[in-house]
Amino acid sequence: MAASWRLGCDPRGLRYLLGFGGCRRLALARGASGWPLGRGASWRWLHSTQRLRADPIKILMPSLSPTMEEGNIVKWLKKEGEAVSTGDALCEIETDKAVVTLDASDDGILAKIVQMPDVNVSWDGEGPKQLPFIDISVAVATDKGLITPIIKDAAAKGIQEIADSVKALSKKARDGKLLPEEYQGGSFSISNLGMFGIDEFTAVINPPQACILAVGRFRPVLKLEQDEEGNDRLQQRQLITVTMSSDSRVVDDELATRFLENFKANLENPIRLA
Repeated sequence: MAASWRLGCDPRGLRYLLGFGGCRRLALARGASGWPLGRGASWRWLHSTQRLRADPIKILMPSLSPTMEEGNIVKWLKKEGEAVSTGDALCEIETDKAVVTLDASDDGILAKIVQMPDVNVSWDGEGPKQLPFIDISVAVATDKGLITPIIKDAAAKGIQEIADSVKALSKKARDGKLLPEEYQGGSFSISNLGMFGIDEFTAVINPPQACILAVGRFRPVLKLEQDEEGNDRLQQRQLITVTMSSDSRVVDDELATRFLENFKANLENPIRLA
């Protein structure tokens, strides 16, 4: 399973982020303002107001019309941490027919918005296993070989906190001071060779994880664009190639493509990562 896409994006967004199977390679270009998500691709986690310690309720994007294949979440109407009552409007969804409002079907407290949970899986020897945590393994080269320290619960951290964690863990890895719990486990891996001048590469999956993202270097390219008056002109843009290797038993072509589309849209609009 393999595909190659190129990304043209603001390098500030990606600067902070940082087997068997196939690969997909992504190219970022300026995307739409909405959040493109297939059905079931966006989860709202609601804790019951009566049982805060219970498992969260997963709310999947519904099919809002017989012809709906996907929808864009154009606006969230509730924030994380807010109380939600049955019937409250959660978000506005743009379909192929109209913009509609998705209402809550239960009372609760909004715990976390998690995008594309279907790629956060592992293969346990018998079948796919959905992981309840998002722990990102970051590949670090050391004198003794490659090691992957883990950013625990990455979805709950901001960009700057993730950047600080990567820097601190990378230093511990090179100094040989990582504790076992700091590098064992993880649900998804990232490997960045762009800092070594590598344009693009394919990384090997770390079983039992299902995916690894390989990040190349930013490089300037010229692109023909039109100004406000409709005149053609050359503009310099930054190009980066990102390749995702995935275990096709649990992350197939269609799911990998949707993940990279969302990855692209988020990097081209860094405010979404705040």
